[in-house]
Amino acid sequence: MNKGAAYWMDLRHFDDEDPLFLAQVQRGITNFVKILTGKDIPVQYATSGDSMTDGEIVYIASNLKEDTIDYTVGLALHEASHVLLTDFDYLNKEKGSVLKRVHGVPEEDHDNVFTLVNFVEDKRIDNFVYSTAPGYQFYYEELYRKSFYNEIIDENLQKDIFTTPTWDAYFFRIINIFNRNSDLDALPGLKEVSDLLTFKAINKLQSTRDCVEVAIKIYNIIKLYIQKEEEKEDGDNKQLSNQEYKTRDHVDRQKNFINSQYRKKRVHKKIQEQVNKLATSDTKLKYCEINKNTSIPVIVTNEWEEYFTSVFNHHDEDVDKGLALGKSLLSKLKVRNTTRNDVFENQKKGKLNPRKLFQADFNENLFYRVEKENYKDTFIHISLDLSGSMRGNKLRKTIQTAIAIAYAACYLQNFDVEISLRGTLDGKSQQRPLLGYAFNSKKHSVKYLNKFKKLITCGMTPEGICLDEISKNLPRPSYNQEVYLLNISDGLPNISSMAYNFNTAINHTSKVVRKYKQNGVGVLSYYIHDTWDQTQSSEDTFKRMYGNTAKYIDLDNISLVANTINNLLLSNTIKVF
Repeated sequence: MNKGAAYWMDLRHFDDEDPLFLAQVQRGITNFVKILTGKDIPVQYATSGDSMTDGEIVYIASNLKEDTIDYTVGLALHEASHVLLTDFDYLNKEKGSVLKRVHGVPEEDHDNVFTLVNFVEDKRIDNFVYSTAPGYQFYYEELYRKSFYNEIIDENLQKDIFTTPTWDAYFFRIINIFNRNSDLDALPGLKEVSDLLTFKAINKLQSTRDCVEVAIKIYNIIKLYIQKEEEKEDGDNKQLSNQEYKTRDHVDRQKNFINSQYRKKRVHKKIQEQVNKLATSDTKLKYCEINKNTSIPVIVTNEWEEYFTSVFNHHDEDVDKGLALGKSLLSKLKVRNTTRNDVFENQKKGKLNPRKLFQADFNENLFYRVEKENYKDTFIHISLDLSGSMRGNKLRKTIQTAIAIAYAACYLQNFDVEISLRGTLDGKSQQRPLLGYAFNSKKHSVKYLNKFKKLITCGMTPEGICLDEISKNLPRPSYNQEVYLLNISDGLPNISSMAYNFNTAINHTSKVVRKYKQNGVGVLSYYIHDTWDQTQSSEDTFKRMYGNTAKYIDLDNISLVANTINNLLLSNTIKVF
């Protein structure tokens, strides 16, 4: 069973230099933070300095790997819990004059006492989240495993080091006091400190102010011993052993964690802006499983204009022609907006006819039945191949056909059309499949179709990958509803990846299409060719993928697509009693 981030993302495709990947992680952590806090707290990648929570923003590091992602989520949740529960105004005040004026702490000890305050506050908020949000426990366990429960700490807690009562020694022993290897006899006063930090005691802490009180009590316990020991060691230049050096270095990192001064890998500000835009957009990175050992990332977006349009393209004439063809198609299909009623009198059962009741001798059948013949709901998903070879006349004719069908759907009852576009984007080492959802007659009007005037081709042909993703969001076919995939393409599937070359791509597409048919989805596929790609080999391969019903047509016959839809819509009737 997958745990942590493996439950909501594919951990086999880590690329911490890819803005889309970084955006996917940021989006996921943002959702967790919002659920935890009930607030829209921004989550951003660090761009400068030592990152810490300032009560408004949660910062995360960009050095994401398979073995650090859960730690990163845990750290973000930890910071978010500070935003939710920590009184930052009081802490800032406490670190200043209050420690000295109210609690009598010398100024030279303020930083050390404040580390104790942060330590106790961490325990309070982590205990609250761990006990009230069990779904996040795994992330917290990973956070503590990397920060506090590791071999260096486990080993050195059992050794005769850091037993001289200095601040460093006390921090080492107190910060790790919950470790199972903790030795409360290693330093004077540790047992008393431990009594202040029991689960029951921490559970009673209700506020940041309570944590300050506990930290002051710890300070008062250990301060006497530190003063005496420091006097004994004054002027001692004893060098640290290698073991002590490693341990001291790790304790420094623990102290930095407690004081929210941990260093995080930063991203360039321009990258952060790009990531923030993607994280808040309707663009996602998903994964298509090609086989048990291979899955390929695919970009899925509703913001298709950013990828599939250009101000330099002008398909005004094609869109206008498509709208005109749509009006013609609509005139043929208007019959779908009507319902035929047939009334059958003199039935043995049904509805009682009151006009016959007063004159009946009860030897007649007094009931009638009405049969309504209506057209089934029909949903057609049109998937358009926008690979580079579709440029020119192929793209023009395809736009006209898709626009015509979409126009009719905007005015017909029980008929809806969705249009998606597929292509690829240049990735760091290969072409990345791209699927854009461009139109849906359920939510868009005819005016929206004018956006197709700027349509452009985009990369290669990730056919099966995109069709697999489309299948996950189609409505289910039923007695009352027919669902169809309408595919228009001009080439065989292929992207610049050894994992999806021609043979693999063809076999995968064929497998995906079979799945469509097994699920009751009708498949209408058209291969548009011109003179240079009209070969028997390509036709045979195309039918191998889509079945014998697939059509191999030239540019002059692309109107056959609309005619097929016309016949299809007029044949799907259903009787309603």
